[in-house]
Amino acid sequence: MAFVPDLDTLESSSLNEETLYGPSCLCPQKVRLWGHASGVGIQVTVTKGPLSRTFRQAAVLVVAVTKLLKQPACKDFADSDLGSFLDDIFEPVSFQCIKGSYTRAPVFRYTRSQSFDILDIDHKCFVLESPTQLVALHLQGPSAGQKVKLNIALYRPRSSQGAPGSGRVPVALGIKGYQLYMSCVMSGTKPVLQLEEADIRRDIESVELTRFIFYRLDSPAEGTTRFESAAFPGWFVCTSLQPRQPVGITNTPDQVNIATYELSRH
Repeated sequence: MAFVPDLDTLESSSLNEETLYGPSCLCPQKVRLWGHASGVGIQVTVTKGPLSRTFRQAAVLVVAVTKLLKQPACKDFADSDLGSFLDDIFEPVSFQCIKGSYTRAPVFRYTRSQSFDILDIDHKCFVLESPTQLVALHLQGPSAGQKVKLNIALYRPRSSQGAPGSGRVPVALGIKGYQLYMSCVMSGTKPVLQLEEADIRRDIESVELTRFIFYRLDSPAEGTTRFESAAFPGWFVCTSLQPRQPVGITNTPDQVNIATYELSRH
């Protein structure tokens, strides 16, 4: 246990000399304070020996300097002067900067893909009418071969939203046989549905890529499904009541449009 001097003793000691204290006893290390009629000076004498630079030594020095500064003749002693004394007592401390990195958990973790036939509840099929235009229309006979299947990529969400049992399964809606996926993006003042060429059968680690993610909302009792945009909650994939119209997105499902579908695997 180190010997700690009583501050009252320090205050009552001579102005001409202060003693620095070592680990367990008084040490022959002195701070000598010299006064002159024309000014005040400070002489610091530190006995070299085993390294024992401690906070107590600095504290005693500060007390000594404080006593000195109380003298009327001392007017020009600055903080920088005290700093030079402390440098003699404290060892310099070096710091090592360690750079590291971490991997953030993906927003959605890819699990697998499944193919489905899709019909809206008006029994319209999806047809790829142009390279990036998906429409819904009734098909019969030989023309039934024009319908497309959905390649639905299934994901596991990072958060509790969309967790198993909640009825909200994150999916990406692709066109089987193509590298095309539905995405929901802002255009003007409202979101729109479009087809983008991409391959997102992998973990979705960027929030920007959530434009490809839809929550599959199943109604087991009716055997139907809806697809809600993850990027724009409350907006659902929809078809028009009129045939041969583009597949779109709506925030008023099943009112002036159809947003409910039947999926089947054949």
